[in-house]
Parts: sequence; structure tokens; C-alpha cells
Amino acid sequence: MPPSAPLRKHWRSLDAGQLAVALRQANCAVDAFAAATAASGSLLQSWVQGEPVFEFDHYPSGDVIDSHTGSQFYYHSHRQEGLEHGHLHLFWHATSSGRRRYFKDGQVRWNRAAPTHLFAISLDSRGLPVALFTVNRWVTDGYWFDAATTQAMVDRFRMGALPGHEHACAWLTGFARFYRPVLAELLQRRDQRLGRGGGIARALDNRRLEVLSAIRVDWMADLDALQRLAMRHGLPAYPDGPFPGAHGLASLCRSAM
Repeated sequence: MPPSAPLRKHWRSLDAGQLAVALRQANCAVDAFAAATAASGSLLQSWVQGEPVFEFDHYPSGDVIDSHTGSQFYYHSHRQEGLEHGHLHLFWHATSSGRRRYFKDGQVRWNRAAPTHLFAISLDSRGLPVALFTVNRWVTDGYWFDAATTQAMVDRFRMGALPGHEHACAWLTGFARFYRPVLAELLQRRDQRLGRGGGIARALDNRRLEVLSAIRVDWMADLDALQRLAMRHGLPAYPDGPFPGAHGLASLCRSAM
């Protein structure tokens, strides 16, 4: 499966130095994925921890929240569609104006902020990403922002090394950076779909509109494509060391469900 058009266009715009940075970030995400798999058996198990997966329950319980960056995610499973075992929902805490208000020590909530849904990642039973999608506001609540504002929040999404989830946080942060051009396309399609729903204000509460946009991805193939392009520019495949690489991800994964 060739890389998507937004990825190809983005990579063509990079010079050798920028391409080296993109490759280094991608390989760090691979390294984090491999570390999570080695430690827990799969990325999914790093959240589920061997417990039965109940429909709609959040894993881990209470979600994973970085109070310093306002970033948040959780995993759950409730759809039986294609290859998906479950999916991750990603959020960024913002006020109604779209600005970040910082968490203060001793507070249990952000002041006048709500978790704004950014996008979701479908995972198969091995924990490998297979699709990106967006959902309507009524699905997750929170404030809604247009594609440009939401993309700016995606750019600010970052999960620190939170205890017990260090590897997953590093992978998720790197994954969002890697697919930034695709996410921009995904959010634009989301707004276009809402615009066809009788006006955005009305469409946001339309219970018949749930998934607003979706794009299939093949992370392994996209990583390999980036590495081949980098090598054509004379860059080493693994600038930071001997990472397992995209070709080794499948062997690292095993179904834990």
C-alpha cells in the first residue's frame, strides 16, 4: 500500500535535514512501540493489563492525562468494523475560545476548560494502527473547533513520560507528528461532512452523524516508504541506532486478545 497523497506531498517538500528529523522522529516512535510490546506483550496490553475488555469501558481506568500539556487519551472497544479491535480517542483541554488554561497544583479539573476531541486511531488486535477517524461533538462532548483550530491543538498534543505509560505516550506523540499531513486532510473532510448536514450548529448534535471522516493507514508501509526516500537522499535508515524498523514490527506484535 503506497503512502497517502498528503504524506507524499509533505515529504517532497522537505530538504535533507528536515527529512532526517522526520525519520528520526519516526524511528523513535518505532522504538517506543517495540518497548511497549516487549514490556506488555502488545500496545493494547499496556493499557488493558490482562483484564477482560468490556464494551465502552475506558482503558486504563481514568484515562491517561498529562496535566502539564493538557493532552489526554484512552482506549476502548465497541465497534465490530473491519480490522479494528478498538480505538484510541485523543483530546486536548481547551477553553471555549480554544486557549489552554494550565492545570494548577491541588486542582482536580482545568479551570473553564474541557477535553476537546482531536481524532481517533483504530487499532487491530496486535495493537497496530489501521485507520484514523473523527467523530461528531455529541459522541465525546467538549468544545468544537474548526479544522484549522483543531489542527493547531493536534500540533500541541504531547504526552510526557507518565509513570506506567512512558512507552505508549512516546509512541502516541510520535505517531501524531508522523501523520500530521494526513490528520490535516482528515479534519478538513470532517468539516466538509458537517457542512453538508444542514448547517454545522445543527449537524453537531445530529445523532445520525457519528463518524464524520476516516482514512485507512498502513503504518508499517508508510515507515518503510519514508526510509526508502531518506536513503535515496543519502541518509542512513536508522540515524539514532539499530531500531527494529517497520519491517520488524509485525514480528514484535502478537495478539493478546
